[in-house]
Order: sequence, then C-alpha cells, then structure tokens
Amino acid sequence: MVDTKARDEANSASTGSDIRQSFGSEFLVVGFFTPNYEAAARAFANNLVEHRISHHLYARPLLDGDWYSQTRQKPTVLAQARLDHPAETLVFMDVDCRVRGDIGAILQTRGDVVMRTKGTSMGSRQALKPTTRVLLLRPNIGSDAFIAGWEAACRRAGKGNSAEYMLIQAMSDSPETYSVGTLPIRFAGLELHDAPPDAVIVHDSIRDPTRPAWALRRGLQRYFRGLRNTAYRMATGKTYDELYKKRGASGRS
Repeated sequence: MVDTKARDEANSASTGSDIRQSFGSEFLVVGFFTPNYEAAARAFANNLVEHRISHHLYARPLLDGDWYSQTRQKPTVLAQARLDHPAETLVFMDVDCRVRGDIGAILQTRGDVVMRTKGTSMGSRQALKPTTRVLLLRPNIGSDAFIAGWEAACRRAGKGNSAEYMLIQAMSDSPETYSVGTLPIRFAGLELHDAPPDAVIVHDSIRDPTRPAWALRRGLQRYFRGLRNTAYRMATGKTYDELYKKRGASGRS
C-alpha cells in the first residue's frame, strides 16, 4: 500500500476546496489544480458532469519553484486518491483535458497502470517516452507500488525536472513488480490539432502567462508547421502532414 509518509504529505497538501461529484460510474476521474488553474478545473468538472462521470479534483497550493515543481504533485495526488477511494479504478487527467463522448471502454485496457507511450526522436534514434496527461490505475498493490516509487522520485527531483522525467527515473530504477499497459490514442488526451476524429479525450493546453517560453515555443512550432505544409502543397499538391499521415491532417494547411 501507499507508504505513511506519502499519505501524510498528501493530506497536508489539501486546501479544503476540492471539486467532487459522484454519479456511480464504474471509474473515478481524478486530477488536481493550483489556484491559477481553478477556472480550468471548474470548466473540466462541468464537462464531466455533462457526461455523468464521477470525479474528484484536488485543490493544491502553488508550490515554490517553476512549473515543473507543480507537475511533481501528481503522484502525491494519486496517493491521496488511493486513500480516499481505495476500491475505485482511477482515471487521472490534467484539468485542461476535455471528454467528448463515452469513455467507458478505457476499462478494457490491461495493466495495473495504463498510460500512453509516445515516440520521440533522439538524433537518429527513436525512444518511447511515458506521458502522464491521462493515466488509468487499478485498485491494487501494483498501482500502489507505482505511485510510491514515482512519489519518492519526485521528492528527490532537482530544479527543472518534470513529473514525467522523474517517472522515467522511477520506472527504470524500480525494484517493484507492476504491469504497465498502453493507452489507446483516442483516450490519450492528444492536443486538439493532433487528435484523431474518434478521440474521446482531448487536450487544449492552457496558455499560462507564467510560462512565456512554452507559449513562444508552441507558437513557433505552429508557424513553421504552417510554412512547411504550404511549401509541400505547392510542390506536391499535398501538405507535409497529409503526405506523412500526421494525425488531424485532413483539411489543415
């Protein structure tokens, strides 16, 4: 089970302003928000209410440090959720996710923990990177071991280390036994412009003014993607995204 230290830290983090509602669904959506994300959390809760999905969104303080310091609260929130809802299958989502339909089929996945693993380039090589935007956790000792290891890794994280970076460290060093399943793309919370048409969980990143470098990077990515697509269309009649089967390419310039 989740260790006592993780439990105490999780309890001490609560601000008493959680957003929660139960509809008796077969799983519980959990997430967390700091004060600057409260409006997003309430919009997400309204979205879940529309689909009659039970949820518990935890209010958490804004910690000292950078944005990465805030993301490292994820395993502590999950530790608390396991204590608050020990019999529930948990589906963690970032609060800037949106549900667009029935997500019950997410329960057909396998594994103590289910997540998306994203391909990423490393020079001439490819690597798989876990993403934590959407996670499914079964109510068992395997997911407890996963959470405890991740939480311990985040405690020793240095400046600039995200929750996902520390998850890689925790999984590679873990002495515990738990199974990890792969989350289908339609449940993975891809960005709206990348999500396939049948995606039922999508993500619309918040332009947080405390993260100007991130916003600038995203803007530049879109700008150069547009230039590349225009150049390929002029040369071949199709955009780069259409030629290389990028998700969401249909009708995009």
